[in-house]
Amino acid sequence: MFFERQKQSDEATINHLCQDLAAHKCHIHSLASRLEQRHSDFSSKYQTEIQDLRDCLLLEQDEKNGLSKKLQASEKELLMSRTKLAQEQKTSVSSQQVEALKQKIMKLRRENEILRRKLQSSQEG
Repeated sequence: MFFERQKQSDEATINHLCQDLAAHKCHIHSLASRLEQRHSDFSSKYQTEIQDLRDCLLLEQDEKNGLSKKLQASEKELLMSRTKLAQEQKTSVSSQQVEALKQKIMKLRRENEILRRKLQSSQEG
C-alpha cells in the first residue's frame, strides 16, 4: 500500500512536471515567436530608414553635381568676362594713344602752317 501510494505520488509529480515542462515549452515558443516578430519589425524599419537615407544621399549628390556644373559655368563666364575686359582695356589704351597722336599731328600741322605763312611773308617782304 505504501509503495502504491508512493507510485501514485511519483506519477502525479511526473504528470505535474510534464505539464510544467509543456507550459515552459509553450512559453519559450511564444517568446521566440515574439522575438522573431520584433527582429523582423526592427529589420524592416531599419531597411526602410536605410533606403530613405540612400535616396536622400542620391538627391544630395544630384544637387551637388548640379551646383558643381553651375559653378564651372560661372567660372567659365567670369574668365570670358575678364578676357573681354582685358581686350577692351587694351583697345581703350590704344584709342587713347591714337587720339593723343592725332592731337600731336594737328598741333604739328598748325605749327607747320604758321611756319609756312611766316616763310611766305619773309619771302614776299
